[in-house]
Amino acid sequence: MGSEARQRPVWDRLVRLTHWGVAGLVLFNSFNESGEIHRLAGYVAVALVVLRLAHGLLAGGGSTAALPLPGAGAIRAHLADLLRGRGHAGAGHNPLGQWMAYLLWTLIIALGVTGWMARLDAFWGDDWLIDLHQGLANVLLGCVAVHLAGVVVMSRLQHENLVRAMLTGRKRG
Repeated sequence: MGSEARQRPVWDRLVRLTHWGVAGLVLFNSFNESGEIHRLAGYVAVALVVLRLAHGLLAGGGSTAALPLPGAGAIRAHLADLLRGRGHAGAGHNPLGQWMAYLLWTLIIALGVTGWMARLDAFWGDDWLIDLHQGLANVLLGCVAVHLAGVVVMSRLQHENLVRAMLTGRKRG
């Protein structure tokens, strides 16, 4: 038996497709900041987030696609484990990772809404909405950087390539 036999499923295909689809669209839109293609890519990113949220709400409680909302106790326990040099033993997101996912999804939806609103006659020529949209985009990119740093740190602590797990849908058993 190879190493494949010792791996367990962690992320289903829809979770991985929505993750990488949104990641690619956010990256694309961070370099292409205006026009119809930017708008279309933003709307597709919002649609993928909504699809992911619906999938998570319909997933069973034991599924890694489920959307638990970790409380303060779970976050404290996770931070204590990190200070002891221990990674996350669970299959899905750790508590901080789950909160980061919610934050990223919220920002993407807010970007879609502010982008859409900026096209409405009621807001035509109002700079505050464009400024808000740009500010949200900057916050999103900062959160993406924190997310990527978290993936690197947790990969090292757990001795597990989390990027590979998000590509293959499997982690070590």
